[in-house]
Amino acid sequence: MTEKNMIKIYVDASSAKRVDIIIKHYTDFMGIVDGYTEGLRYMIECEKESNSHQEMGDLGIRVQTGGTTSDPTAKKAIRNVMTLEALINCDFSGDVMEGVNRAEEFIRDAYLLRDMRKDYDLFNRQLSILGTEKETFEKYLRREKSLDDIAEEHGITYESAQQKIHKIRTRVKKQVVGFMDGKMGGIA
Repeated sequence: MTEKNMIKIYVDASSAKRVDIIIKHYTDFMGIVDGYTEGLRYMIECEKESNSHQEMGDLGIRVQTGGTTSDPTAKKAIRNVMTLEALINCDFSGDVMEGVNRAEEFIRDAYLLRDMRKDYDLFNRQLSILGTEKETFEKYLRREKSLDDIAEEHGITYESAQQKIHKIRTRVKKQVVGFMDGKMGGIA
């Protein structure tokens, strides 16, 4: 599954399916989200630049007017950082989307990516319910330990290790899905 396909599937997925996607892509999930966010920033800045050039007639010659000096590289870097922060935080106040024709589409994508970050964070925070099994499950998710490694480490059969990971996965998934679906309120 390519990263774009993962994101498209994630959009329409149920909470349970979203948790499955996080588990399946645990090691590269945030890299995919961050990469897509950076791509979104790039598209926004390119569209701004293109629209700006079209407005000025883009003669291809830059003429500096006035007595002040300008640092276009620094301005562009600052603009890139501000756009990236706006996308991550979904704060589009100010002029972040000024000069962008597809602002609504980009904002919708930013909210989706923010939700993916929140889901991933929720998943990671719920791993704490595992107690002593947390480290083993995290290493399994990060592909640092295989089922064979877990079986050997715990002195159990491969099938028992498989069952152990399945039980852990089910327990975490149930907890995360409960919060995602708003069914865990009023625990106390």
